[in-house]
Amino acid sequence: MRDLYKFIKSTGIYLIGNVLTKATQFLLLPLYTKYINPNDFGTYDLHIAYITFLSSILFFDIWGGIMRFMFDYKEHNEKAKPVTNGLIIFASSTFVYTIVVAIMGVFFNISYIGWLYLYGLSANIAQVVGYVARALKKDYIFAIGGFLGTLVNVASNIIFIALLQYGYKYMYVSYCLGMIVNVLFVGINIRFYQLIKREYFDKTLFISMLQFAMPLSLNSAAFWFLTSYNKIVINQQLSVTQNGMYAVANKFSAMINLVTQCFQMAWQELTFSKAGCNKEEMGLFYTKAINEYIKFLSFGTLALIPMIKIIFPYMIDASYSDAENLIPFTLIGALFSCISSFVASIISTIKKNRMIFTTTIMGSVVNIVFIHLFIGTIGIYAAVCSLAMGYIVVVIRRIMLLRKYISIHIDKKMIFLLSTGFAMVCFIYIKRSPWENFLCLCVLCFIIIYSYKELLKKMYMKLRGR
Repeated sequence: MRDLYKFIKSTGIYLIGNVLTKATQFLLLPLYTKYINPNDFGTYDLHIAYITFLSSILFFDIWGGIMRFMFDYKEHNEKAKPVTNGLIIFASSTFVYTIVVAIMGVFFNISYIGWLYLYGLSANIAQVVGYVARALKKDYIFAIGGFLGTLVNVASNIIFIALLQYGYKYMYVSYCLGMIVNVLFVGINIRFYQLIKREYFDKTLFISMLQFAMPLSLNSAAFWFLTSYNKIVINQQLSVTQNGMYAVANKFSAMINLVTQCFQMAWQELTFSKAGCNKEEMGLFYTKAINEYIKFLSFGTLALIPMIKIIFPYMIDASYSDAENLIPFTLIGALFSCISSFVASIISTIKKNRMIFTTTIMGSVVNIVFIHLFIGTIGIYAAVCSLAMGYIVVVIRRIMLLRKYISIHIDKKMIFLLSTGFAMVCFIYIKRSPWENFLCLCVLCFIIIYSYKELLKKMYMKLRGR
């Protein structure tokens, strides 16, 4: 029960600092689709895919390694050791990253390469500082920093894009300004500079962190082929405008990722703390956790599908109308993406990160093969369907491999009922009117409330002090 309350508390903090702030990015979609044409929006999204790929390979996801190794130490001074050693890796990665981006600027026709470089670098620095704050139990500082950064980002977008109409270049500028504010606030308040000292360098720890992080880096690179490679294919075989449609559809699926990020962050801290438990305790804990997670997340996704059908015409400019029917498939892909990340955090706890990499490779191969086979016949739908199929393969394979170390059981009846629900809701979304989708949403809300009636009752009684 203590773990549950700790999880709920952490989730609430991340909800305030991460989701409620970043949700404003989703609410900026009307602004983007009104003032940025599909061609420019598609170009922006494509170039972000390029810089994300570079970051995935070159920075080793070292922020995750820093946080994981900080949990191995109890004293504050000792926690500084992984920070110092991790930052040496990060500084080396930044040097290589700078050279590679400079080469891209010389040999490839990429607009605003300088701002694109800063976009990637500022995002990675924010990751490092944010993960350190979380490891130090400074969740509220992390949350406030995220809020302030997002506020600056949103305000800058409104000024540059809507009021001054400067074009999509200032989407990069706004993001960088937000990240700088975030990094400064969090870094100053956790006294980040005090965690960096030459005497904290430890060759053995440095090598251990590098060995821990390298599979995560390879996994991130493979993950890019599962998430962003499709944008390259769409751009080459269809058009950059179609990539704009794909980008808008994925913005809706990003809402699921934003909501689940707060759960993932709280869950990551909780699951790392379970590293010393025996296999039987871990099996019982993770079996209950993963089934409840799948159920909760699936209910939320099911409710989101008809909701989007209702709001889409009022929220998105008519020039992006082709994106509407892509959304259910992108939401399903996002659902399995979140489940795969949830399972990956368990795998990371038992330090079997190679399993994360190999399963991501499998999913990436499925995605790549499917999109190339079918994009010529079903067009952009091949991109969203291949992505969902890739994530399904990742989830299934990770659970199969995890069972070799921990006894985890998935509720098959629940999976069947949820699958049936998705088939019905997607059919109503595509074939029926917004009013029929509203009715569908009402039915889903009733089912969700009924399913959680006991939990809601307990929460109500607790709030009343009984």
